[in-house]
Amino acid sequence: MKYDFLRMERDKLLRLSDKYLLPDYPHTTDTIRNEWITYRQNLRDLPSAINISDVELNFDNMNHIVGITWPTPPS
Repeated sequence: MKYDFLRMERDKLLRLSDKYLLPDYPHTTDTIRNEWITYRQNLRDLPSAINISDVELNFDNMNHIVGITWPTPPS
């Protein structure tokens, strides 16, 4: 169950960042584009990079997931 919530949140973040990898997205530099690629890869790797026993679901706070350090999107 914890993995299900983790993957749902992770998939939401991936969907929100899809546009940054479109070929015609106007990145100011290739470095920024590569940062988005790295961010998205870190999101995809997250389920296998954590100890699921450290993850807690807080159902009092809109199914918030605690115990995870989420990758930070590029600015």
